Amino acid sequence: MKDETRQLIAGLLADREPDVRRHAAETLASAGGLAAVTALAAALQDESKGVRDAAFRSLCSVGGINVARAIVEYIGDEDIVVRNLAAELLIKLGTTSIPAILPHLHDRSQDIRKFAVDILGLIGDPGPASEMEPLLSDPDENVVVSTVEALGNMKAGAAIQALCETYDRSPLSRGVVAEALGKIGDPASTEFLVHRLQEAVGAEVQDPVVLFTLIEALGIVGTERISPVLLQSMGRLKGRLRSALLHALVLIAGRSDRPLDFPPEFRADFLEALRDPEPEVRLSAARVLMTLPGFDISTALMRAFGSSAELDGLLLKFLPSRTDAFAAALQHLEQHRARSVKGIIVLLGRLSFDLTRSIMKSAVTEMQIRQLERTFILIADRWSTADEETRAAIVDLLFRIDGDNAVEFLDAIMNDPDPWLRVHVIEIIAAIADPRAPEFIARFLQDDDVMVRDVAIRILEARGYPHLAAGQEAEETLPGGRES
Repeated sequence: MKDETRQLIAGLLADREPDVRRHAAETLASAGGLAAVTALAAALQDESKGVRDAAFRSLCSVGGINVARAIVEYIGDEDIVVRNLAAELLIKLGTTSIPAILPHLHDRSQDIRKFAVDILGLIGDPGPASEMEPLLSDPDENVVVSTVEALGNMKAGAAIQALCETYDRSPLSRGVVAEALGKIGDPASTEFLVHRLQEAVGAEVQDPVVLFTLIEALGIVGTERISPVLLQSMGRLKGRLRSALLHALVLIAGRSDRPLDFPPEFRADFLEALRDPEPEVRLSAARVLMTLPGFDISTALMRAFGSSAELDGLLLKFLPSRTDAFAAALQHLEQHRARSVKGIIVLLGRLSFDLTRSIMKSAVTEMQIRQLERTFILIADRWSTADEETRAAIVDLLFRIDGDNAVEFLDAIMNDPDPWLRVHVIEIIAAIADPRAPEFIARFLQDDDVMVRDVAIRILEARGYPHLAAGQEAEETLPGGRES
């Protein structure tokens, strides 16, 4: 070992100044060797956070089995900070650290056995699963539960039988066993899960946690063959458990490429599931409800806007195909404070495009014309409280409904004393496909503010209207070099 390395190790372990110890920990990253690794591992116990963090980074940099062996003993340290640092480092080392952890599965301390199992589960490699299975019979219930969770995180398919036996042997572990089988995702556990669900549903006192996890697991591993059995269980379930089971059935149908065709009596259940706290459940409910007729369905789907980005995307894709969507969206904006005003405005923009084309063909009813007029007024009123993205959607919708009135509406905004707002309006209008948009932007070429005029010129040139911009530029400078 070089003298310089010896001095660094001595400084790391004995110097009174934290800065000296931290510098030594940082420098030892390039030293290598067992002595340096051992010293860095010991520095995880340093009283200074800066030194501990530096030692942690250096050990990560060195890596390898020697580091794992040097730090694994610290998972039993009395200081929780040291324990967590050692665990985090072992996890970062990944599969390299597994051989160093395995002996601790047999430690006399249940806390160390549990911590070792937790770390292996977070590493996620299924290799150690066979050596962990005996811990499913550990005398300490916490070790059993942690082992179940770890095997699930590892997706250890070889442990399915042992997990099923644990479910029957240890009532306290039933929820985590069902969850682990779902994470593993192997259809081999389907029959077991179905039978245990039937038992749990028929129990005199139902355990909602176990029922939820069984249902969720079946939603992952189940096949179309078990759908009739699941439907039979609906009558014994209430509230969110019914929504969870419907979600599982939708997932199974999706994997089977089967149409989302459910008995009519579940209509109210799917409407209820659309209000479930879980985004995935709401999404499944919306997929089914999209296939059902009725104004109540359309209004319920409108109320779901803004609950998640994925659901909003689904609604914007499929709602335009519903003949009553425009009326439902308009009614919702009039009667409710929507969570996603922008989403409904974008939807109305798509729907109004078809309506305005129908007007040109004289194929629109008087009621639809009145709906468009009400929509224009309602959306224009939202301008003052809207954010930037929503304002862009508002302008787009106003031009789609009535371009002439949209110009009049924006004329009022032109007089706003804030030049930045006028620039913002120009940028919004620049994205509008309406042929009147360039002419409206040209009005800002007469603006009192040079910044506003420059933005208008730049956008007109970029949109392919250089004659408008050039004409303004010619007017900007008078004969003799005087500016207008």
